[in-house]
Amino acid sequence: MHTRKRPVISHYGEAVLSVGAVLIIGRWLDLHLHAAPVSLFICAVAFSAWFGGFRPGLLATVLSVLAFKYYFVPPIYSLVPETAEIPRLIVFSLAALFVGSLSARQRSVAAALRESEQRFRDYAEAAKAWLWETDPDHAFTQVSEEITTLGIDPAALIGARRWDIATDVEDEPEKWRLHVATLEAHQPFRGFVYRTASADGSGVYISTSGRPLFDAGGRFLGYRGVTTDVTAAVHADQVEKALHQAQAELARVARVTTLGELAASIAHEINQPLAAIGADASACLHWLAADKPDLDSVREALTAIVKDGDRAGAVMSRIRALLVHSSVVHEPCDLSGAIREVLPLIGPEMRRHDVLLETSLAPDLPQVMGDRIQLQQVLLNLLLNAAEAMREVPPTRRRIVVRATLDQHDDAPWVIVAVEDAGVGFGPDEAARLFEAFYTTKPGGLGMGLSISRSIIDSHKGRLWATANPNHGATFQFALPAK
Repeated sequence: MHTRKRPVISHYGEAVLSVGAVLIIGRWLDLHLHAAPVSLFICAVAFSAWFGGFRPGLLATVLSVLAFKYYFVPPIYSLVPETAEIPRLIVFSLAALFVGSLSARQRSVAAALRESEQRFRDYAEAAKAWLWETDPDHAFTQVSEEITTLGIDPAALIGARRWDIATDVEDEPEKWRLHVATLEAHQPFRGFVYRTASADGSGVYISTSGRPLFDAGGRFLGYRGVTTDVTAAVHADQVEKALHQAQAELARVARVTTLGELAASIAHEINQPLAAIGADASACLHWLAADKPDLDSVREALTAIVKDGDRAGAVMSRIRALLVHSSVVHEPCDLSGAIREVLPLIGPEMRRHDVLLETSLAPDLPQVMGDRIQLQQVLLNLLLNAAEAMREVPPTRRRIVVRATLDQHDDAPWVIVAVEDAGVGFGPDEAARLFEAFYTTKPGGLGMGLSISRSIIDSHKGRLWATANPNHGATFQFALPAK
């Protein structure tokens, strides 16, 4: 609460009145004392300087010197001192001036301190924060009234320690162990978030920061700090994490769906090496059954079996990488390498539909920060869409080109991946809805592929867009900031 400021003239009035009062008292005491009441005038100067400041104190000093000389320093009732009294009068003047200056200084310091404390309380109130202090045993000794916004009585916290009122000690023991270790080491802490209960029993999250207090001898006195209610921020963070987890699960489902579309091609890709392995194994048995086994032929067949086994294993590894349930990890990623890993999966599907797949990857592309599997999912979806768009066009037009280039945008390098097809393309009306959820032009399609792909690229701080080609088809591109 701010007090109303008094007029400046009132401070000078106080100086005059204080000296006048001292003069009256001094004149009365002069009847009973043989010495001049010097201390009373000093008190008047100190009083005026303390309540009025330096200038009212200076006025009180001048008035006191004049009154002191006129009434108490020979010759009496004269402002001209005797030569012998001049040192006495100088000492009194200097003492009064010193006391006045000191009192004015103390008044200024006290006013600045009060203003600083009020300003800090105003900041804390505006920030919906409350102040607290603890003793050497970390029990609360003071808690400001602002905590009542949570429905908690400050008096109920006195004597309790932070972990006595927390409700997440058992849920997060390591967090609390580290916090207690920080307190025992008498170290400052900032932004320590924990859960407690409000008056109605609902959970609230608060963030607290504190600094240790020591006396002049270095003895630990406790902590002093500030606490804020961060329940809304914590809940928002929890919702965001749940949303990201749901998006990751949705993306994984989309990957499974995409691989389902490739099932026939994948089966063919695996069956080929398995059939070759069976044929080579039968040949080995035949050669070994001869009276003179043809060991050279057996060796060649076994080598072929190993190669075909590696080939089938590589296909399964790529499929497993796309299906595995794992957290999204953004790390340095070589896009050219990620593209080359996808091509063997999509290759059989392209050959099945007589689609020519070409690549044009710029050399020495810089890495990007991203999740390799998610980025491969985007590329796989764009390639399947491109193949689907060319199903009804003449075979001579069935051509897809995958490009990866480096471009400068806003004075920063970006890696751009483009998938260009010569299919049916899309019209102006369709362009605005291409990335909408559940919008699809494919029979039996869910309409989630492009929507999920855009959300993935957005989460990588990139951009996904589509343009219609001048002649036939469309080009889908995504850009990612280079590392």
